[in-house]
Amino acid sequence: MSVLRSLVLASACLLASACQGNTIDLETDSMAPGSTGDPSGQGDETTTGRTSVATTSTTRETVGETGDVTDVDPGEVVSTLLAIDTAIAPGLPFQAIVVVVRGPTGVTLTLQWLSLDVGSTTAPREPIGEPLVFPDLLVDEGGGFSWATGELLIPGQANPITGSDVVIDVVAEVVPEGAPYCGRVSGDVLSPIQASLDGSTLAMTQIDDPSELPVDFPVSCP
Repeated sequence: MSVLRSLVLASACLLASACQGNTIDLETDSMAPGSTGDPSGQGDETTTGRTSVATTSTTRETVGETGDVTDVDPGEVVSTLLAIDTAIAPGLPFQAIVVVVRGPTGVTLTLQWLSLDVGSTTAPREPIGEPLVFPDLLVDEGGGFSWATGELLIPGQANPITGSDVVIDVVAEVVPEGAPYCGRVSGDVLSPIQASLDGSTLAMTQIDDPSELPVDFPVSCP
């Protein structure tokens, strides 16, 4: 349950100003040095206690487990297995644990990539890299939301298609269908090749324990 606890704390910590001094740097094996999530390592680096990555549509942040969140009410928390099935290689979805914190007008997503052997959908599914936080995504009247990632690195260990690092820039239109969300994905692969991801899909399946992930899971809306 340590991974789930870390992701819940990451989301809750983001919502508490007291956590601003309890963050960690983005220099990890799965994120290139710098603060952009761009494997080139280029980009602006903040000098505050929280390392953030500004994109055209959202902000991604990494946070640690040390923040005191005992007095924080993060709202309704739902832990899910995210599966992104690409139009490039259907049937070999990228996977991550995503903790959804539902607020009165929006959601905050905390994403933790999972490792996958090339050609596999179930193994080994161990956490890879630091959690990434996508805060304050506005929820529409129907309960859906638009999730723009900006330039986002998927580590090679989490790539079941080729096993190589991939940089994507996508927008997911997420709706409250399935268990509990699903949606359509558009955008592009930026590296190591350039290719369209239009026509890709995703599904988020609620889980109780990240150490007991389902073998069978949806990758699109029902």
